[in-house]
Amino acid sequence: DMEKKTSKVTVDQLSFHPNDTIAEVTVNGVNRAVQVGVEDNTGLFAIKMYGAKVDILVMSPAEYELSKYMNEPAVVDTCNLLLSPMPGTLISYAVKEGDHVVEGQELCIVEAMKMQNILRSARSGVIGKCIGVVGSSVHADEIILEFSSEEQGEEEENELQQ
Repeated sequence: DMEKKTSKVTVDQLSFHPNDTIAEVTVNGVNRAVQVGVEDNTGLFAIKMYGAKVDILVMSPAEYELSKYMNEPAVVDTCNLLLSPMPGTLISYAVKEGDHVVEGQELCIVEAMKMQNILRSARSGVIGKCIGVVGSSVHADEIILEFSSEEQGEEEENELQQ
């Protein structure tokens, strides 16, 4: 079990261009060459040195000072939602509200760029609400349908058994 350690590292000098894969840096007074990965969609660079990999965010001093005043982004729980993976048109539903579905079951079809994409369930559960309207346009990450919460599904099953 590895313990998390936090260390302060001061980069005194940096010679790097975003198209390069190696950066020359002076870290805590010692000259080093580090391997720099491609910047990802969140602005992070993967840095490798002596077999260790660290994700870093490069900011100007002004950006860093302003970042102290920014709130952390809220984490949105989407486990009970089916989101459109792309912009397109909702063609049809293969389920209706109240249906029990299993992982991998077809839920609906979204057409994008003249291709029909079957959207399947990532989990088992009960369909709570079909939000998207068949024939209408959907944006990427737009909610198409919602699963019932676990508690609602269990209450419905108990009512059916009685």
